[in-house]
Amino acid sequence: MTFLESVKEDFLKELNFISLMGSKIFLYPFIGRSKLKLMGYYFIYFLLLFTSTQLLLTFCLNGFSDWMEIINMAPNIGVCVMSTIKFTTIHKNRELYREIFYHFQNDLWDLIPESVNNPKIMAKYKRIAMFINRFMVYYSFPLIVIVDSIPWLIMNYESRVLGKEIEHRYPFDAWYPFDKVDYYYAAYFWESFMTAIVICIYAYSNILHISFIAFTCMELKLLGNCISTLFSHEDIKDIHNGINADTIHNKINRKLRRIIIRYEFLTMITSKLDAVLGDIMTLSYIFGATFICLTAFSFTVVDDLFKSVRYFSFFVSLLCEMFDQCIIGQVLSDHSEELTDAIYTSDWIYADKKTKTLLLMLMLRTQRPLKLTANKYIVMNLNTFSGICSTSYQFFNLLRTIYHP
Repeated sequence: MTFLESVKEDFLKELNFISLMGSKIFLYPFIGRSKLKLMGYYFIYFLLLFTSTQLLLTFCLNGFSDWMEIINMAPNIGVCVMSTIKFTTIHKNRELYREIFYHFQNDLWDLIPESVNNPKIMAKYKRIAMFINRFMVYYSFPLIVIVDSIPWLIMNYESRVLGKEIEHRYPFDAWYPFDKVDYYYAAYFWESFMTAIVICIYAYSNILHISFIAFTCMELKLLGNCISTLFSHEDIKDIHNGINADTIHNKINRKLRRIIIRYEFLTMITSKLDAVLGDIMTLSYIFGATFICLTAFSFTVVDDLFKSVRYFSFFVSLLCEMFDQCIIGQVLSDHSEELTDAIYTSDWIYADKKTKTLLLMLMLRTQRPLKLTANKYIVMNLNTFSGICSTSYQFFNLLRTIYHP
């Protein structure tokens, strides 16, 4: 087996892993799911809607007099609503996701033999995607166990070790049409089950989108390498000596047109993906900018072990989610800009007029980098993330200054 065949096999295995994870929550195959899988999808969708309604009803019934309770419930509502949006977004835009998946599964490979460095580039990005995907999966399972068990552990610690009167703890606060203390284990099981579903949806959504962005960056790197090697040393020597110059120029021109077509396709699917993720990123920005500060402040002032752990968990989760959205946008823009440098450093001086014109047009196009935005209002990059952190820290200090327990 050649190195290229080995890389291709490993890459397709990673795509199969992504599809396997999607099938576990009834989102894959994107097109042509069986009736049983569609029933599974709508069942999970119903559970998410039911839980969101349950949390909203709890929020309304408890009123708005205690701001600590608002901070306690609002992130749960936001997370449940966001998971519903993430879940339905993949289903509603399944044709786009299928197109992207099919491209990386089948259309990518005609670009690989262009250069001996391309398989190495591909192997590198495959390892990066594989590391992130495995981390997301193996991180999610212990996270589910920890989040679902902490309320029960703290409840028993306070009652049995500290000798306090037993206070029933739950994974999240929700209203029930019955006394949930009498049915404590039933309510606890329901909330633990829904917490696990929400975490799985978040994990798969992140796996899918991070993989697509990583593979898009990989293909941009491949295109840049193809442009850098567009003029071989033999071609330059023959052009300089006037040997088969027209034939060589035509060959280079055809290669360049293929590269441009591939870049335009990446531009198109990235633009569509940006539109699809616009609402998700907008809500992430709003929730992040609002609740990072409030949850950080709350866990430093509240005098309750369980609530301190809960607020700290909210704070870390919101921070990680915002960083995830911003870092993939930053990486995508950086790789897009690198393509401009590849064009500039290529041996374009040996090209004919037609090829130089195409290179110039491509360079002008790549100077508008690919990016992810929050509905075109905010560019998701590390500058945005640092701005959110800076603003949250300023408001955190303000709240600490004016707070009087």
